[in-house]
Amino acid sequence: MHRPLDALGESHGLTPRSALMYERFFGLQAVAQSHETLGDMLAGALAQAVAALPAEAPAGRLIYCRTQTHNTLSDRNWLRRLADDHGLEDWEVSALTLTSCASALVQMHVARLGGLAEGQPMIILTGEKAFHPSVSRLPVGLLAEIPAAALFNAGPARWHLVNSHLRHLSRFHQNPDRMSGADRKALQECYAPEIISFIEQSLARYDADLAADMVFLPHNLNRPVTDAILRHFDWQDRCFHGDLAQAGHAYCSDGFANLAAFEAAGRKESQVLMLAAGTGVTFATCLFNRNLSEPE
Repeated sequence: MHRPLDALGESHGLTPRSALMYERFFGLQAVAQSHETLGDMLAGALAQAVAALPAEAPAGRLIYCRTQTHNTLSDRNWLRRLADDHGLEDWEVSALTLTSCASALVQMHVARLGGLAEGQPMIILTGEKAFHPSVSRLPVGLLAEIPAAALFNAGPARWHLVNSHLRHLSRFHQNPDRMSGADRKALQECYAPEIISFIEQSLARYDADLAADMVFLPHNLNRPVTDAILRHFDWQDRCFHGDLAQAGHAYCSDGFANLAAFEAAGRKESQVLMLAAGTGVTFATCLFNRNLSEPE
C-alpha cells in the first residue's frame, strides 16, 4: 500500500513543510506501508523463497537482516518459529544488524568469501515496520515497509553474484545523533566524495567482469548524493531507480525491491551493480550477472 505524504502526519510525524521538503529534495510523493504485523509481512516473502528451493536441498541458513533502529521487536524466538512454519526446521536462523541498511549486501559479501558451506542454501530476509514517528523517518528519506527474501546458493537462478566489495569508515561508527559536532560536520563534507571514491574502487576491482550494458541500481536513500554519483560517472542513462517516488527508503530491502522492479520493467541488460550504504559508515556494492540460460 502506498500512502501519500499528506496522509503521514500521525504515523511519521510529517508536517506539510517537511512533506514539501521530501518531495522537493528526494522526489518522494508517497511511502510504502503494510497493514500486516512484522511476522505476517515477512511470511509472504519467505514463502516465495522457500517455494523456489530444490526438492532435495540440504538444510541452509535463514538470515534476517535488520537495521540498528530496533523498532521491530517481536516476542522471543519469533524468527525460529517463522522458519519452522515454512518447513525450515533444520535450518540455522539468525537476525543480524551488522551495518544497518547495508547489512544485506554485506552478508552477501561474507557468504561469497566463504560464509557458506559448499552447496548450502541461504535465504536473506529483509523488511521492517516503521510505524512510530521517532523512528519512521530519516533526514535523507522516509522509511518504507517492504518485505523481501532472496535465495542464494540453491542451484541455477536468474542472477549470479559475480563479485562484491565493501568499505567501512570507522571514524563515523556512531549514530549521527550521538556524534560530536566536529564528526557530524566531517561526515557531511566527506560523505559524497567518499562514496564516489568507494564506487571507483569497486569498478577497479570488478574491471575484468564489467559488462558493456551494466546497469547501476542505487539504494532509495539520499537522492542528492545519488545524483552526484550519476553526474560523476555520467551514468544518467545507466541507472535504474525503481519506484523511488512512491516507495521511500526500505532499509535493507531497497536492493531486492529495485531488482524486482528492474525485472518487472522488462529490462534485458545482462548485469547490474547494486549499491547500499549503512551506518558505521559502511558502503557496499554487489555485481550480479544475469543467467542467460535460465528461462524467464
